[in-house]
Amino acid sequence: MPLNDEDSQDSALVRLLSSARSLWQLRDFRRFWVANLVSNLGTSAFVMAMSWLTVKSYGASGIAALALGYGVPQFLLQVVGGATADRINRRHLFQLTETGFLVVAFTLWLASIDGIVPLWLLVSVNACNGAISAFDSSARTALISEMVPPPQWMEAQQLYSASSNITNIFGPALGGVLLSVGTSDRSHEEVAVFFNVISFLPLLAMIPFLPTVRSATRVARSKGESFLRSVAEGLRFVRGQWSLRALLQLLAVVMLLGMPFQTLLPIFVHGHHTMGGGQSHGYYAALLSAVALGGFVGALVGMALGSGRQPGVPLLASAVGLGMSIVLLAASGVIHWASLAAFFAGACGVLAVNLDTALVEGLTPVALQGRVSAIASLSKGLQSFSAAAASGLMHWIGRQTGVPGSGYVPVQVSMGVGLILVVLLLRGPLLSLERSGEAHLSP
Repeated sequence: MPLNDEDSQDSALVRLLSSARSLWQLRDFRRFWVANLVSNLGTSAFVMAMSWLTVKSYGASGIAALALGYGVPQFLLQVVGGATADRINRRHLFQLTETGFLVVAFTLWLASIDGIVPLWLLVSVNACNGAISAFDSSARTALISEMVPPPQWMEAQQLYSASSNITNIFGPALGGVLLSVGTSDRSHEEVAVFFNVISFLPLLAMIPFLPTVRSATRVARSKGESFLRSVAEGLRFVRGQWSLRALLQLLAVVMLLGMPFQTLLPIFVHGHHTMGGGQSHGYYAALLSAVALGGFVGALVGMALGSGRQPGVPLLASAVGLGMSIVLLAASGVIHWASLAAFFAGACGVLAVNLDTALVEGLTPVALQGRVSAIASLSKGLQSFSAAAASGLMHWIGRQTGVPGSGYVPVQVSMGVGLILVVLLLRGPLLSLERSGEAHLSP
């Protein structure tokens, strides 16, 4: 007898709670989750503070420069980072990357003590962080798969994403408070930067207790496989799986046209006639928290759906929902409606990205996960390039019209509508996954 809607909801809730409880009993994963919670809180506060100060001091062109500074090195090094994660001890690699983040954050803190940081230094810092993240993201994803049994990989990724969104709820508010510390003539951004520095320490202290690399990770080395051949093997694997190709295409579209809305939020607030002024950084913090709260809900929904549910429909629905939410956000005239639209954009965006990423990981053998994860991250890297292009276009429109911020609405609406149209064009392969009831690999 088929389950009714109420029974289905109860079943999803039970599955969610059971999965979370089972994962929490894994000591290594629990330590990793808590330490990342602290680290991400510092990073979230720092990103909010520096993004706002950048758009305030340098406008939309400053946001474009920051996005390119981060995106270019990350994009160029992502596949190399994935192959590295599959060839060396992932715990050691993760320790190196987190130490690198700490050094970069400390350097920026020293530079920020005397006042506003020049744009060239902000871009340089972002470039260093982008290069490090190319190795860090692959090592981080692969480490989770080593802490958790294969049947729980999807749930583990969703729970990890939930921790990021928890910190992103409170981090912007904390960043706004830290920006308010100081004299009447300037905010003391170095306080937010220093908080980011110390937030790395618990994570670095936990790394020695992470599991060592599995034997599958040493396959390439034991076979004497060259580095380039190792990279090519990951690319060949993806090219031979139609399901992976479909998932990566959707991910690329979402990151290109949908997720840049987060990077563009300070431009929206700074140029809005009802949100500008002395309290505008508070509005920006509120919108970021709304996005993060939505993202947290989206992560929980993804966990409730589970890996055994048909993926095509929720993937399509969340991607289309993201596009609609972006359009509504751009058209919002007051903070209340803007926050609601930001909430739904965050929920739909995280649900789409998390389901897509988790499915890709679940369809990939352990020995290839670093490389395939890097290929997926290449799609995610499109967010930085798209945000830079959109910011530059907004800046140009503002100069042509003589009204700063006037370019936000037409550019953001175009991206939201474009996302909906392109996702609908991709519905065929994704609905094929849906009709089969599971994502199939090619023989």
